[in-house]
Amino acid sequence: MRFGRILLAILSATALVGVAALPARAAQGAGDTVTVKDGVLRGTVTADERLFLGVPYAAPPTGERRFRPPQPAAPWPGVRAATKEGALCPQVGLGSEDCLVLNVYTPPEAESKDLPVMVYLPGGAYVTGWGSGYDPTPLVTKGKVIVVTVNYRLGPLGFMALPALAGESGTTGDYGLLDQQAALRWVRDNVGAFGGDARNITLFGESAGGNSVCMQLLSPGAAGLFQKAISQSGACTALGPVPAATAYATSTDLARKLGCTDTATMPACLRGKPASALSVSATELLGSFGPSPLSWVPVIDGHVIKEPTLTALAAGHYNKVPLISGSNKDEGRLFTALNYHLTRFRHATADDLKAEVRFRAGDAAAQQVLDAYPAAAADNADEAVSSVTTDALFACAALATNKNAAANPGQKVYAYEFADPTPPLADFDPLMPLGAYHSADIWYLFKDLNGIPPIPGLDTDQQRLSDKMITYWTTFAKTGDPNTPNTPPWPTFTTFSPQVQRLSRQGTTPFTTFATDHKCRLWTR
Repeated sequence: MRFGRILLAILSATALVGVAALPARAAQGAGDTVTVKDGVLRGTVTADERLFLGVPYAAPPTGERRFRPPQPAAPWPGVRAATKEGALCPQVGLGSEDCLVLNVYTPPEAESKDLPVMVYLPGGAYVTGWGSGYDPTPLVTKGKVIVVTVNYRLGPLGFMALPALAGESGTTGDYGLLDQQAALRWVRDNVGAFGGDARNITLFGESAGGNSVCMQLLSPGAAGLFQKAISQSGACTALGPVPAATAYATSTDLARKLGCTDTATMPACLRGKPASALSVSATELLGSFGPSPLSWVPVIDGHVIKEPTLTALAAGHYNKVPLISGSNKDEGRLFTALNYHLTRFRHATADDLKAEVRFRAGDAAAQQVLDAYPAAAADNADEAVSSVTTDALFACAALATNKNAAANPGQKVYAYEFADPTPPLADFDPLMPLGAYHSADIWYLFKDLNGIPPIPGLDTDQQRLSDKMITYWTTFAKTGDPNTPNTPPWPTFTTFSPQVQRLSRQGTTPFTTFATDHKCRLWTR
């Protein structure tokens, strides 16, 4: 049972499932006030930073505002306390629709300076996650930047797509992405009051947050709202966007299951349902880690998103800003642990591997892929299943993103692979070492995740790696180039020189075998 509890801790910590109770992290210390466009905020000053928590950037998307683009937040009279975290957006039985809030963290001396701003989008497969689960103190204090973390609508509430809804507002299925854009507009309009430079905003995120970064690169509505982008494990060519017809089918199926069967009245019927009926349950979420598509992802609606990722990148139809994009060396091991070790208490089998390969590669290419990823034994295909997930969903998607972006004149791309072999919590699966698992890189940038510190903690070499990564990320936020005189050189990724920076306790250096290492010839997209 210790293994199960630890993995659930990893899940909640990385915002893959929000089954843990939201920790109370009310800021302590003397107050501070800032005047923004909607009123006066009272935050808190600590020895390390200033915090302004639970700040509304849009109106609660309740009632008739459900399944519509976000509306402006209402101004408030007097001084609004911004000393406690806001509600989670509805997920796995938790949260409230009154959740469109953000959190601002600044160095204590930031008030009179034009500091770079980093806006973080949390991950969680687009069905769970919350901004206040990520404590960015290391980025703020070491990098001297302002960090803003954001909540956005999730699951069906964020990505319900129906023709009738499109008829109402001209868009459907991308409400979560529109929330992110509303948050970016709030930052642009207000961050100067906190000491930030509204002309120097970096959008970054991990997992679904990293995918969201790519979607905002594609979205015309995000043009000019950020000047740099960092996508961590974003699966930008694999996780979506999906065609409108696919999203319509998924949404209509759920509506009918909820008793909303008439097409004309479906939106009104769904608006009458409790939010809990329109969020993914913990059971459904745990069941989604196997070879199956995610139901609630961004949609090609013709307005927010107009084209598939690679089509847009190849054609240059995107918001061209300097880009850091990468993945983790062993992304898939976490999903193997969740899908088999935690929920089924066994190894993946050769039959599981065949199902994974058929899902990822299709029947026609299945045998060629199976030959490239042999199972260790009929009753132990853990490594092969993990590698297929890593390569198909993350590594080769990152490579395709980087190649297509780098082909555009003037586009700067910095590619990386996080490869620390023993990050925190990597040894808690008794059936398989987790290695550089999905989300492990977050421990090197943030102080804690949902109140959970790195376990057992960063050792000396890992702390050095953390310091390098923080320097790279925050220097990039300042200049659009991660390089400094005091860090190992990080060359740009180009179509002629596809160099990827390896980030590991064992060394930080570029290499050129990424495509071969991850068998990307099999996963060309």
